[in-house]
Amino acid sequence: MTDKSNRLWFFSKNYINYFSYGKLSTTLKHNVIPIPSSLTNSMLGYENISQLSESHYLVGTTDGYYTINIDDLLFNNNHLYISSISTNRHNEALVYESIQDNGSFNSNNNNITFSYTVPKFNKYIIPEFQYKLEGFQNDWSEWSSKSSVNFKNLSPGKYTFVVRSKIGNAISENAEKYSFTILKPWYATNLALIIYTLFLLILAYFINKAYQKYYFKQQEKLIEENNRLLEIKELETEQELMRVKNQQLEQDFEIKNRELAASTMNLIKKNELLSMIKEDLKNSNETLPNKSLKSLISNINKNINEEDSWNVFVDAFNNADKDFLKKIKMAHQSLTPNDLRLCAFLRLNLSSKEIAPLLNISVRSVEIKRYRLRKKMDLSHEQGLVEYILSI
Repeated sequence: MTDKSNRLWFFSKNYINYFSYGKLSTTLKHNVIPIPSSLTNSMLGYENISQLSESHYLVGTTDGYYTINIDDLLFNNNHLYISSISTNRHNEALVYESIQDNGSFNSNNNNITFSYTVPKFNKYIIPEFQYKLEGFQNDWSEWSSKSSVNFKNLSPGKYTFVVRSKIGNAISENAEKYSFTILKPWYATNLALIIYTLFLLILAYFINKAYQKYYFKQQEKLIEENNRLLEIKELETEQELMRVKNQQLEQDFEIKNRELAASTMNLIKKNELLSMIKEDLKNSNETLPNKSLKSLISNINKNINEEDSWNVFVDAFNNADKDFLKKIKMAHQSLTPNDLRLCAFLRLNLSSKEIAPLLNISVRSVEIKRYRLRKKMDLSHEQGLVEYILSI
């Protein structure tokens, strides 16, 4: 609609708008009066404005009217203020903070509400606000008539809240700013980080010591195992040497036994031969002088009982069966040299028939000597003489 002053009026959702000619030009100027349509509560298309004078106008509403003087609507000098700052923890009451200085808030108080206002304007005028939170959102928000904003669960760090206002087409010259800091939780502070670092260093030290101890034990175990293996190898080597020595000893023993057996058989054959010669001489005493015969028989008996032959036999016997004669003498101290001879022959597992020529006695006499030897040794009836002598 057009009034008498050639101003063209139209209504929008949040403003009353009019176009007018400039004083020095014919170009239309767009003017905005920030009175929302909700105030008039008029039906769309039925808005009404009437001119009362050059600058006074009457605006109709559903249940009345109000007047405006367009010369008094100067919005270039609007001042914006942050009216309050409040913080709260989750599900707890608001705590109002001081807005005089830059604030520092605990990490738990990270829900922050800013309230702001443009004072001393007509109650029908509705200013609009635009804000940004540097460090959280660096772009300006959309214009809104809401005079507060809430930021929830802000992370620790530094922030700057910036807000500006607009009344009509006039934006406030200076934006309001408020810088604040959300402190780190105690477990993320520099002191806590230093403590964590020290703890990690101490933990690393003890882990290193534990690993060193573990590897030292493993090394000791490996050394012990290697030493054990060396000892086993040494034992195996010693056993092999002992086996070789035992084989050598067995071979030497067999050789000496064979030598002893050969010596014994030679002695037996010599005595048998001398005994046969003696018997033949006794039977032929008629052809030889009596004195010469007795001398010859005496020499034969002397050779049969020759002590040197017995000593040679003893040396060979001791080489084959070391210390047997000493052991049996210590066990039975009442044994005579003749008894020891019989024990030596029995040790060789000779029969009575083989022993008789060695002792220059009959087989019957050998059996008697064996019986008497059992008595001296105090052997039981069940225990064999030869078995006992072989067990020594």
